Amino acid sequence: MNIKVMVTLAAMLATGYAYGQTKQKPTAKKRPATAKVPQDNGKLVAGMKAPVLKVEEWLSEVPDMKGKFVALDFWGPSCKPCIAGFPHINELHHKYKDQVVFIAATTDEDPGEVYSFEAGAPVEFYSMMQKAKAWNEDYKVVGIPHMVLVDPAGIVRYSGNGFELSEAMLQGIIKKYGSK
Repeated sequence: MNIKVMVTLAAMLATGYAYGQTKQKPTAKKRPATAKVPQDNGKLVAGMKAPVLKVEEWLSEVPDMKGKFVALDFWGPSCKPCIAGFPHINELHHKYKDQVVFIAATTDEDPGEVYSFEAGAPVEFYSMMQKAKAWNEDYKVVGIPHMVLVDPAGIVRYSGNGFELSEAMLQGIIKKYGSK
């Protein structure tokens, strides 16, 4: 009986091998080259066109943004991590103010309440109020602190926590996407 089983297995293997040798293998179709499209997953990500900036009220002078990068730092007066990040953003603002306009963006709350927080560094860069709708629908901000860095051509180059935008990262973005 072992011989019958072995002969049967040998016949099956030989048949399968012969079938595999005569069957045409499918060839991979070449896909046309396409540009990488940023995957948004419901968020505003690097590489996407930035929405038009909608300002409810400027709490500072209106900055000249022409030909510059714009960094929108979304924050709220009750957000301790937002306030803790101001010294870092202040430092970047002072070093790169000729190339980048830093703007503190908060929702349409009472301006007196916005800057009445007791602890933390003051905002030493531009400041504005926006409708919460602009945060949610246009910039897709789901949590704060959050920063969106837009290049002079209107393309988002960074979207994330502003405290995580290091000076080296900012220098690299300016070098790569700044005026030529």
